Amino acid sequence: MPAPAASAAPASTGEIARHSGYARFLHWAGGLCFILGLLSGIGLLFKPQFGWLLPMFGGKKLAEELHPWFGLGFTFFFVFQFINWLGRMRWTAADFAFLRKVFSHVLHPNAPAPAETGFFNGGQKAYFWSVAASAVLFLATGIVYWFKEHFPNGLYLVCRFTHRAAGIVVAVMLLAHIYKATIGEPGTFRSMIGGKVTEEWARLRRPRWHRDLKGGD
Repeated sequence: MPAPAASAAPASTGEIARHSGYARFLHWAGGLCFILGLLSGIGLLFKPQFGWLLPMFGGKKLAEELHPWFGLGFTFFFVFQFINWLGRMRWTAADFAFLRKVFSHVLHPNAPAPAETGFFNGGQKAYFWSVAASAVLFLATGIVYWFKEHFPNGLYLVCRFTHRAAGIVVAVMLLAHIYKATIGEPGTFRSMIGGKVTEEWARLRRPRWHRDLKGGD
């Protein structure tokens, strides 16, 4: 049975536990596999521009062999994280409200979040579900890509194009995710390192979650 998501509770130091060690391990292990798969894929797809990435994988041939294993590693860890976070990723009216003003949130990183923002905001939930969809897409097209000799050539060509196009889209999403976890929402990144946030961060960034912790309405 996977460990449950962190049951956050106020700490005596003025910090609040947010992410369990289990959640952080899955996040970084899956993220590492994804980034390695992304870099090897970019090196192979855009060899004239990014071929310099391939030597870090032992060259073109080894990068081609390792790339699908990176993808499987990402899928493996994400499945457990999906189970771990599923309950917290259920969509609410507050998430629609967040997305309607998403550009304002991006441009004003220090502004307080909407009052009903829970453990994850609408942007994080949208990213989570996008990653879940892309994981299924990468796995399905990757299998055809990997074992192309067992599939019709037309299907292989469609899957190859889809796999590559999805990789480019997800690379852009990853950059947005990194921005929001660092500069775009100060104090967020530390929760994936030490597992805690300040109470002030929780009150301003996740007010509904903070009120629930305090037993408020």
